Amino acid sequence: MKISKCKVALLFAALSLFSTLYAQNNSSNYSEADLVWQEDFNGKKINLKDWNFEFHQPGWVNNEWQSYDDSSKNTYLKDGCLVIQPLKSKNKDGSYSYTSGRINTQGKHTFTYGRFEARLKVPKGQGYLPAFWMMPDDESFYGQWPKCGEIDIMEVLGHETDTLYGTLHFGEPHSSRQGSYTLESGNFADSFHDFAVEWEPGEIRFYCDGVNYKTVNDWYTRRPGFEEVTFPAPFDQPFYLILNVAVGGDWPGNPDASTSFGPEAQMLVDWVKVYQKKEYNEDVEKPVQASVEEIVDSTGNMVRKGDSEWSLLTFQGGQASLKVSDNSLDIIPTADGSVSHAVQVVQEKITLTKGNIYRYSFDAYADENRTMIACISAPNRGWIRYLQDTSVNLTNKSQHFSYEITMTEASDSDARIEFNCGNQNSLAALHISNIRLEKIGSFDLAKAGLNLLPDGNLIGNGQFQEGKGRLAKWKIENKINAEVKVTNDKGRRELMVAASGKNVKSDDVKIQQEEIYLSQGKQYIISFDAYSSKKGQIVLNFAGLTQIASLTKNKQNYQFLYTAPKTDFYTFELELANPDVSVFVDNIFVKENSNLINGSFNSGKAAWELYAHQNAQSSFEIIEEDSNKVALLTVNKTGDMDWMIQLKQNNITLEKGKKYHVSLKVKSDLDRTIMWALQRDGSKDDNWIPYSNTQKIKISDQYKTFEHTFTMASPSDDSVIFTISVGAVDNKMINSSHKIYIDDIVVEEVSN
Repeated sequence: MKISKCKVALLFAALSLFSTLYAQNNSSNYSEADLVWQEDFNGKKINLKDWNFEFHQPGWVNNEWQSYDDSSKNTYLKDGCLVIQPLKSKNKDGSYSYTSGRINTQGKHTFTYGRFEARLKVPKGQGYLPAFWMMPDDESFYGQWPKCGEIDIMEVLGHETDTLYGTLHFGEPHSSRQGSYTLESGNFADSFHDFAVEWEPGEIRFYCDGVNYKTVNDWYTRRPGFEEVTFPAPFDQPFYLILNVAVGGDWPGNPDASTSFGPEAQMLVDWVKVYQKKEYNEDVEKPVQASVEEIVDSTGNMVRKGDSEWSLLTFQGGQASLKVSDNSLDIIPTADGSVSHAVQVVQEKITLTKGNIYRYSFDAYADENRTMIACISAPNRGWIRYLQDTSVNLTNKSQHFSYEITMTEASDSDARIEFNCGNQNSLAALHISNIRLEKIGSFDLAKAGLNLLPDGNLIGNGQFQEGKGRLAKWKIENKINAEVKVTNDKGRRELMVAASGKNVKSDDVKIQQEEIYLSQGKQYIISFDAYSSKKGQIVLNFAGLTQIASLTKNKQNYQFLYTAPKTDFYTFELELANPDVSVFVDNIFVKENSNLINGSFNSGKAAWELYAHQNAQSSFEIIEEDSNKVALLTVNKTGDMDWMIQLKQNNITLEKGKKYHVSLKVKSDLDRTIMWALQRDGSKDDNWIPYSNTQKIKISDQYKTFEHTFTMASPSDDSVIFTISVGAVDNKMINSSHKIYIDDIVVEEVSN
């Protein structure tokens, strides 16, 4: 039998791996008896029953230089190893192209929990980033990256091959937990090493050569405007394996004259193994975090006093000194810098609570007339502003400045007070005192129209994904000790009510949500999906409306139209008990019956979502402009494709043969082109056909209303997406920060 160099390197390690693990304090929870799948790459060609080739153009993510394809020059088997070989080739015009390989097991081998391990050797050279990692089989289940989660088992920078990184990506906004491991001698490019992750409900452990160098147990996932999904989401769904070598990009940097594209560039993978237990206990809870509390002094001030509470930060050429005395700041710039935050004084860890109204105030003057910019920001939430960047005009006489903040965002214990004193064409010293942030009231989210979820739903947790037992927001009345739970069979999350006995009445088990706020004269759609183990029924009680849904074994969507008789709070109720029948319910909605929801933005961000690709930078907020609510998109970097930044609304209904009129009002502080469309949801099959055709519009610093009328020629669709794309429209990349203002979006049916 031929023994490859890979196998020679492996023999001792393979025999001793688990004995080594158990001998250390870093012992594994898995043994060879738990092995469920392995790939040893001993064949002549990559087995396409196990692996897929990926195809991507340069710049697809992270500004990487390579394209991925299925070339046998980039990805092949040799001497019992998988070889991934990055290559550089010269084009006819004198430029260079870069290719590499990326393979995955998506749709062929997917796993939820287990030990995932590979023995491999990494490439060496500036600009290389080899990776052994995992992504969800259905990336849309919890939402697009990073909400879906990512597990990076092994990443090694080609110019620092003695150090390994293991990382979890998750959350919205993007969060991560990263560990690193540095070899005492040698490096990961000169010899083979074992890289592994043990992923279990509630805990993920990273290993190198049997050493557990990082353990994580505090991740989360949520969509903007929603509550967190029940832990351990997003790491409670099937993931697949990926092996690749990237060339260039944001993290490793790009190749230079020292970079070789010969054998040193190869990643060699000897084997991949997956171990799993027969079952896992998913009844786990996230470690308790400190509760969000507003810390105030005896006068109600939330701003903390003392020099240790304030920090001076300088960037991009800014220089200054800071003197703090009690609640007074003296800021003395010596270099202006190139951006407003080049000289910045901040106080962090300020708590703001959703539903509260605050007054933020201070006294200030300068040695001579000048400006500064004040704001309250959210560093851990994509730098959105609770107080917008506000230019403050200072003179040599002290003035009092006061601003009101209505907290419509989720509560935040990491808000930050900022005084930005750079790039103001002045080095005059600034003097700020009597800085106060105090609660002055609260408001009712529902009455303010801000209780809508981003999908337009007035029902919280209608998909049974949030809270303990996935039952957050719901009040349950169970008179007969029926089984009431949320299922979790391969991602199937439905409320199940199983009642026993012949004398069961429908109201023996009820679920309720209180204080659903409806407006007089508005029509609402009430809907839910349901089925039962045999014939049964659900009784709906809501705002004086009673309806019965007859159930069968086939899941159906039930819809009812209702016009609110008066503006008031109402209780939503479903009666779910049936004699010796199991009833299943999901996707409960109450929302306004209109083609597009909250086009005026009077209900804040409700029904709207911002998508920003990782190669782009943008933020979305609602501001007041002349007492009118307006959507503001701040675009810092468009990326290189038009779709890389989109403001969008999902689940719009268009019916075949009907005519629709669309209008929107837009302006920008930079002349440019954007585009909008009503398009098919192609997240499952990549078919994003624009039913309205793609409409490109040129915008400037004056509001203009754009209108378009079209007839729906395709089959009726109740999952249409309205998108406003502000990425690189017409292939025009923009890397200078600019603001786009959007208002009065209307999609309405008109007569033919």
